[in-house]
Amino acid sequence: MSLAFRYAVAMQVPSLPAVLAGAFSRQGKGHAKNDDRYGLFDARDEIVRGAQRGAIYAVADGVGSTRDGAAAAEVVIQHLASFFSSSLHPSENLLIDVVEAADAEVRMAIGSASTVTGVWMAEKVVSIFNVGDSGVFLQREGSLHRMTPIQQRGGGLSAWVGMGPSIRHMTFLRRMPMQVGDRYLICSDGILDALTVDELSTLLAVHGDDLIDEVQQRLEDRGHTDDATMIQLRILEQDRGTPPQDATDLP
Repeated sequence: MSLAFRYAVAMQVPSLPAVLAGAFSRQGKGHAKNDDRYGLFDARDEIVRGAQRGAIYAVADGVGSTRDGAAAAEVVIQHLASFFSSSLHPSENLLIDVVEAADAEVRMAIGSASTVTGVWMAEKVVSIFNVGDSGVFLQREGSLHRMTPIQQRGGGLSAWVGMGPSIRHMTFLRRMPMQVGDRYLICSDGILDALTVDELSTLLAVHGDDLIDEVQQRLEDRGHTDDATMIQLRILEQDRGTPPQDATDLP
């Protein structure tokens, strides 16, 4: 089963970006469950609107070889949601605090591991964050580039949520100015193992906002065995765009 959402976010709310967003998560063939999770915390959500702390889009990929990767990924996404209810000032430091809190729960309560990658959009700045080998890509002026490192060593992860106190300095952060027309892809390694950056770039150039449909079909045609999750974002003019549409579940 694949779970996919399509909607436009163009609500006139202070500190919230106007973003066209799409996402899907696909369980790998032969897997008992999908260990990937994603979070879409934007203007559709009443708590996010009220908090006026921007928007967060993120993918968490639970490590399937550990005790319960799906539970670890779920914990990560739940902690990211807490960013919007925190009494602390919204900042990149708070974002790292949230990742650190998720790390502690994943490690001590579950005994598992997960990656996390995503973007926090606020005040015309995109803060890209990453732990592990999932990735964020930016297409600007037609060129697609990976914006996050691949945190691997010796065939395994060199950084993961659940690794312990070093998670704080291992969390990668990068700032980019928000520009209308920019497209971001947030991908689990299941996407990146199946499609090269060149393939993604070509598909995005051809299919645009329908990229997620095409990627799902490519994975299905190839019988891809890993869980795969992607969020696709396009920055819109703040005073233009279509009203939010309802989420749609696709078989």
